[in-house]
Amino acid sequence: MYNFNMTGQEKPLEWIGSSYRDLMVLPPGVRRRFGYALSLAQMGDRDDAAKVLKGFGGAGVLEVVEDDVGGTY
Repeated sequence: MYNFNMTGQEKPLEWIGSSYRDLMVLPPGVRRRFGYALSLAQMGDRDDAAKVLKGFGGAGVLEVVEDDVGGTY
């Protein structure tokens, strides 16, 4: 089930500190997976692999973890 926002518009991403550079140096498959998860979030949906990150109260902070031959990201 997809829960896209009513306007059909993507919400903007705000990159903090080195987050964009950090994403760009990840292995291509991991980068694609995270990019897909971010794209879903921008449209108001949630990737199946996204889990609520504990310790942020009700802030709705999610994490996506991806395994690759080079490690877990």
